[in-house]
Amino acid sequence: MAGAMLASRLAENFDVTVVAPTNYFEVPMAMPRLMVQPGLADKAIISIADALPKAHHIHGHLAELTSAGGLVDGDDGARRLVTGDISVLATGSRFAGQLVRSLSGSMEERKAVFHRLEASLAAARRILIVGGGPVGVEMAGEIVETWPGRSVTIVESGAHILGGTAKSASTHAAKFLEQRGVTLLTRERIESPSPGSGVSVEPGEARTTSGKLVGYDVILWCIGGRPNTEYLRAHFSGRLDADGRVKVTPQLLMEGEDRVFALGDITNLKENKMALHVNGQLRVAEANIRALALGRTPTKTYKAKTGNPMMAISLGSRAGVAFIPPIGAIRSAWLNRKVKAETMLVPMYRKKLGLPA
Repeated sequence: MAGAMLASRLAENFDVTVVAPTNYFEVPMAMPRLMVQPGLADKAIISIADALPKAHHIHGHLAELTSAGGLVDGDDGARRLVTGDISVLATGSRFAGQLVRSLSGSMEERKAVFHRLEASLAAARRILIVGGGPVGVEMAGEIVETWPGRSVTIVESGAHILGGTAKSASTHAAKFLEQRGVTLLTRERIESPSPGSGVSVEPGEARTTSGKLVGYDVILWCIGGRPNTEYLRAHFSGRLDADGRVKVTPQLLMEGEDRVFALGDITNLKENKMALHVNGQLRVAEANIRALALGRTPTKTYKAKTGNPMMAISLGSRAGVAFIPPIGAIRSAWLNRKVKAETMLVPMYRKKLGLPA
């Protein structure tokens, strides 16, 4: 998302080349809703040609960053060197399988995934969600709203769901889900089966580390992602921290570089990896890129939102919970509906890309 938003802003004034392994941009917050309303994909999944009409798109993935530029493997099988006066790394996270985020394929294939998944969920009686972070919790909310009475289980390795936010918001979400029949198994991990493709629609039985057995018709993997930075290992491994995240300066430049920026999930900024923080990073990166383009020193700095538990979680289309410092937990169904749950932010991001809501 950071890369798409920045490219949209800069393409008005610069020759922008976007390297992306898909031919579409997806509003990531909409993913849990697309499982139960796949028709929304026509709005939430946007071709790069429409989203970034003034940018040049290379359909491929960055295999290796070198001092001369990026070696990009195209979807045509050819490898090419892509160069620029200024580079931006915004390659996001890799997740278990490709349900949460797909790193390949076409827009049509991505839409088809959600249509097939909706059909499988509609027929399922037992649904297991692995991971009690924002995505897993929002998936559970969508399922119990759309198909009341389903047996839904969330397995979470932490002490409680939504571990990245305040306990008050977590407790509200847990109570909401449990009142609708969701079983929460915390301090547990799934020992078998393995994540595989991120989703399985074949009935089976999962075993937790404590030996509990959980039967399922559909299993959805929503465990945390890993930074997608393997392309830096060959020549810039020293610029990565122990978790594989890019070390950045306050100006959001990759440490040791004066014309390579890094944004979003891949940075070593000590803050929740959430869309709520991306706008601040975009403002800093855009200002500094424009300064560099004019021959000036980039001076705008970003302060990481360390320890900030701000989060907005939908619980279906009619409810949710948000934690906004210093206000605290906001439990109002009406307000959470307007903030996120009603639209999953799809109209807002379409407008940011200059498209009709």
